[in-house]
Amino acid sequence: MAVQVIAATSAKATGPSKPLRTAAYCRVSTDTDEQETSYEAQRTHYLTRITEDPALELAGIFADEGITGTQARKRPEFLRMIAECEAGNVDLVITKSISRFARNTLDCLNYIRKLKALGIPIIFEKESINTMESSGEVLITILASIAQQESASISANVRMGIEFGFQEGRGRLNYSTFLGYRRGATPSSYVIVPDEARVVRRIYREFLEGYSPYMIARWLEAGKVPAPAGGSTWYASTVRSILRNEKYCGDLLMQKYYTVDFLTHKTVKNEGQRPQYFVENDHEPIVPKDVYRQVQGELRRRAKLASDPSKLRYGARLALNGRLVCGKCGRTLKRYVKPSRHLTDWRCRGRALVKKSDVREQPGSRCDCRIVRERAVWGAVVRAFNRLPGERDHIVVMAHELAVSELGRIDALLTRERGQAERLQGRFDEVGGSERMESPEAGFLHAELAETQDRINALYAERAECANKAVKAQLLLELVNQMTGVTGAEEATSESDPACYDYEDFFLRTRKPLPRHTFSASGKLVAFNNDFVIRYVDHIVVHEDVYEVHFKPSLVITVA
Repeated sequence: MAVQVIAATSAKATGPSKPLRTAAYCRVSTDTDEQETSYEAQRTHYLTRITEDPALELAGIFADEGITGTQARKRPEFLRMIAECEAGNVDLVITKSISRFARNTLDCLNYIRKLKALGIPIIFEKESINTMESSGEVLITILASIAQQESASISANVRMGIEFGFQEGRGRLNYSTFLGYRRGATPSSYVIVPDEARVVRRIYREFLEGYSPYMIARWLEAGKVPAPAGGSTWYASTVRSILRNEKYCGDLLMQKYYTVDFLTHKTVKNEGQRPQYFVENDHEPIVPKDVYRQVQGELRRRAKLASDPSKLRYGARLALNGRLVCGKCGRTLKRYVKPSRHLTDWRCRGRALVKKSDVREQPGSRCDCRIVRERAVWGAVVRAFNRLPGERDHIVVMAHELAVSELGRIDALLTRERGQAERLQGRFDEVGGSERMESPEAGFLHAELAETQDRINALYAERAECANKAVKAQLLLELVNQMTGVTGAEEATSESDPACYDYEDFFLRTRKPLPRHTFSASGKLVAFNNDFVIRYVDHIVVHEDVYEVHFKPSLVITVA
């Protein structure tokens, strides 16, 4: 069998060859002045090279500025260039180096192969590589891996630099989405924005008055208050994050989150995997520390309510929800509506409930507490409020004792414990500090210092609770003053700089006015007021024949 070989022939020339439609890709990873010069230099270089070569025709210069090369999906100009190639508008791609094209080995090879399948070569000038050549992919694989490793090294160096900054107390803040502060003279300095600070104080005050993050978010949205991320859409999660952020009381906790992968830039919450750094009194606060600590306590209290199956979840839209407590078993009461009879009842959760799935208690733990009508509870609450003027002297004494005696006692203890902590810290530093922890004396001092700090934290929590009761007593007294026509009734008070106040002054400056037309001419409360219950009442205990209305400053009024 004879095999005839047909020799290859070159393509027939039909005329002068068309110039190659050439796209150039440029990228710099940061937006510093030095990198901006490099960015402009790359653009100028490719514009000159392509326009001066008659064999090339400019198909576009695609440039990403201040963007990392580890993820292609975050480089819009790179993706636009690939789309132009897939549309058949590009014949050749030129770029400075493999590290400019991509620092992710997988991305680099995927896009090179994609363009190669389309018949589009990529020329890397620095490495003198053409991807259509047979030896190109082997070299590219090696050099792309080196570029990725270089990116990993840069990421590690940046992370170390940031952590060294944390150790020196230099925090990093995303000012574009942080309400209340803007960047100062240095990246780690904060300057208060007065209008935004007023919103932050309003959120803290309304939360301590009893309102839920959801309700606060709805009111802010209804008032078209700008949200931290822009626009006027507020979420309950946004309000909670503001309430939990220690920066608003002047402290700074750094490395709450960390990056686990330099390629994907995925961040996770730091739950002990990395060290954290705390700086007390780092910058000017927006809310007092006692207010912040009281908010943290209230957040924990409401979270405990939500986790207890015998309790209802905390809710503020309906004032009685979570506030009616059974006098026999201590469970909260649940609301039941009977549309056919136009009745609304509240029943202890220990009773036989309407839905079998609602019974979470163990067998034999049912409660025989009476069923109460909602309107009967409303009437009892109104009668309790109308008896407040008779308790005026007691409220005055309560507010005075809490503010002067109790707070003074706690402040004296705090001064003593803080002095002890400073002395222990000085001795600890003298014996070598954390570098000599193996020595018995350093270990003993470290343990004693930790115990002292625990006592200081407990005193701070006690002070916040005491200050809260004193303020609630003062506000309850102003309510009584308005009911009795005494001058100085509660009115809206405008805020003024400086930004932060004492705990008591905070509420006096940021409180909102009482609703108008709430009382009769004689000073009596004329109807059940949902906001009044949220603001002033802690809970209501339901007994067989009486109701105990517990007001927030630990004042109890019993009504039939």
